[in-house]
Amino acid sequence: MPLKVQTSGYSGFYFRVLKEGKVALTDRLEQISAHPKSITVAFANRIMHVDKNNWEEMQRILEVKELSVNWRQTFAKRLLGHETDTRERLHGID
Repeated sequence: MPLKVQTSGYSGFYFRVLKEGKVALTDRLEQISAHPKSITVAFANRIMHVDKNNWEEMQRILEVKELSVNWRQTFAKRLLGHETDTRERLHGID
């Protein structure tokens, strides 16, 4: 599954819950705001998994305070010239 997510770029939907409740199939989901840095999940996934040498955009993503520690560490390592070996995570290979 990780390989499929990484290859397709589709990692799912990300919403912040403002009020707990139930959602029906006919209900609409509405974006009420966007991050001020204009970094989307799709964009971050592309830089993480496809455009891995785009230093300028990595720096831009690192400015997002909400970025996970894991992604922050991965981008920081790349900027220092160290690439994480993803073979085991994606293919089960050591």
